[in-house]
Amino acid sequence: MIKLTNILTELLNTYQVNAYILTDRDFNITDVLDQVRAIQKITIVRNLTPPEYEQPTDAEYTLVSIKFITRGDAKQDMEKIKQDVLTSDRSKTDLRVPGVKSFIFKPETLKRL
Repeated sequence: MIKLTNILTELLNTYQVNAYILTDRDFNITDVLDQVRAIQKITIVRNLTPPEYEQPTDAEYTLVSIKFITRGDAKQDMEKIKQDVLTSDRSKTDLRVPGVKSFIFKPETLKRL
């Protein structure tokens, strides 16, 4: 007998990857990460930057761990996630996360869970 969990595991793959997010200091990082969590396919966003890490500029770098679900190629989905964070299609809906200046994945940290 085939178990439901086995079927779901074959259809959906969960991946984890780290990324750097450069944000404007005028925006609260917690609010920014909440909006990143709202992007399709993302399940968890966790801040990995130590609280004592000081940044003297008007922008703030944050290292995050992102877990996401995919049915296809994880690298293609990473590009789609990056587009959703950084770009805006105002004809449909504004998908850009306010306050984000740059979003860079660390592809060497991509792993299947």
